[in-house]
Amino acid sequence: MQPTGRFWVLAALAVVAGGWAVVVGSDAALVGVCGVSAWLLAQQYRFLVGLRAVSAALELEVASSASRTVTEAATFLTVAAQVEPTHSLTLRVDPSVPVGAEGNAESLILEGRAADVRGTFELSWPVAGTFRFPPATLTARDRLGLFEQTLQPSTERPTVTVEPRRPRRVHVGEGGDPVATGFGQHKTGRTGRGLEPTEVREYVPGDALRRIDWKATARLNETHVREFTSQTDRETRLVVDHRTGMGTGPPGESKFAYARTVALAFVDSADDLSDRIGCQTVGDGGVTGMFEPRADLDHLQRIRRHIEAVEPTPDSDRATPQRPSPTPTSPARVQAIGERLDGDSSAFAGRLRPFFERPDAYVRTISDRPLFRAVDAAPSTLGGARWTVIVTDDGHRTELREAVKVARLRGPVLVFLTPTALFEPGGLEDLDAAYEAYVDFERYRRELASLSDVSAFEVGPADRLSTVLASAPGRDRPTGRNR
Repeated sequence: MQPTGRFWVLAALAVVAGGWAVVVGSDAALVGVCGVSAWLLAQQYRFLVGLRAVSAALELEVASSASRTVTEAATFLTVAAQVEPTHSLTLRVDPSVPVGAEGNAESLILEGRAADVRGTFELSWPVAGTFRFPPATLTARDRLGLFEQTLQPSTERPTVTVEPRRPRRVHVGEGGDPVATGFGQHKTGRTGRGLEPTEVREYVPGDALRRIDWKATARLNETHVREFTSQTDRETRLVVDHRTGMGTGPPGESKFAYARTVALAFVDSADDLSDRIGCQTVGDGGVTGMFEPRADLDHLQRIRRHIEAVEPTPDSDRATPQRPSPTPTSPARVQAIGERLDGDSSAFAGRLRPFFERPDAYVRTISDRPLFRAVDAAPSTLGGARWTVIVTDDGHRTELREAVKVARLRGPVLVFLTPTALFEPGGLEDLDAAYEAYVDFERYRRELASLSDVSAFEVGPADRLSTVLASAPGRDRPTGRNR
C-alpha cells in the first residue's frame, strides 16, 4: 500500500494542528486532530479490506487474436476485467505490449458500479521472432485518493510467433521446368529410427510430441523430452546470401524472400531425416552467422530463427562507403587476352602485358569477395557425404562460379539462384527484354550445372516466370535439361 500525496497533505496538516493545539492548550483542537488521525486510519483499513476483496474477486483475461502471424501484419489484443460490483475502489488495468510490437494498449477503468470492462487494441509486428506479452498491472485507489496499490494479477500471457512474409507460388526448377522432388530428400540408409538417446531435458513449446519421455515425465512430475543423436549418411552445409542485391523485388516477394523459403526447406528436411546441418549467412561485410553442423532440435531451431530474422543488407548499413567492385574477368578470358597481347608490339600492349602474365591476380580479386571467402574458409573435417547448398542470386556470377568450384572439392554442390530478370522493378513492362535477360541467366545456370558434382536450379515467382516464357511463343524456349 502506498499513501498518495493527498494523504501526506492531510497528515501534515494534522501534525501541525496537533502541535498548535498543544502550544495554545486547546483541548477541543487536540480532540479534533485525534479525530482526523483516527479517520485516516479507518480509511486505510477500509482500503486494505477492499483491496483484499477485489484481489480475490477480480477476473482478468489477456488474449491475442492470433498466436502466429507474419511481419507487418496486424493482430488484436483483447483485455477483459471483471469484478463484483460492490467494490468501493477505483481500479485501473494497464496492459503491456511486447517490445517487438507496435501499437498502444490504453488503460481500462473499473469504477463505482461497473462490473466489467473490455478493450481491444490493434498491434502490428515489424520484426520476426517469438514474443510473449508482459503481465498487465492493476492499480487500485480508494475513492478519496488517499491510498493506492499496484499489483500484477496472475493470468495467462499469450505468445505470438511472427514469421517473415513468405512468397506464394515458389518455383524451383531448371529452365522453367519445376523439380519433381523435395529439397534435401535422400535415402538415409537406416532402418527404423536408428537414433541413440543422449539426455533428457525439460519440454519447451515447439518440441515434437513423439519426443516426450513419458517415464521421465512421470518420475520428475514435469514434461520432459529425450534428445537423440544419429549417425547420418549426409551432412549439409547451407550458405545463404543476404547481400544488398538480394533485397531486389517488392516487399515480401524479394529475391531473399524466395531464397529464405528454400533455405528453411532444407532445415526442415534435415529435421525430418535427423541429418546434420550447418549454416552460414553472408552479408556485404562478410559472414553474419555461423552454425557448425549438428542434428539436435535446439540447433535446428536456432538456425531457423536466424534465417527468419536476417534481412538483406541495406546500403546505409555498410560500415564504410565503397565503390562497386568491378566484375572479375574469367581465367579463360584472361588467357585469351594475354595471347592476343603477345602478338602486339605496341607500347599500350607492352604496359598491359605484365598484368595478364600474373596468374594469381584473378585469384586475389575473387578471394576478397564475401561469398567466396565464406565458402573457401569453411573447414572440411567431417565424415560422411558432405553436401554444400548455396542460395544466392546471379548478381555475382564470376565469384559464384569460383565459389562453386571450391565447394565441389569437398562434395556435391547444390546452387539455388534467384534470377534478377524476374525481380527488377518494372522488369515485365518490356517482356522482350525480360525474356532475353532470362535466357542469359539460363545460359549461366547451365554453365554451373555442367560442372561435375554440381546441380543448379532457379528460384522465383512462378507467375512471373510463366509470363516471361509465354511472351515469346515463336522463340526456342530454354530447357532445364543440359545437353
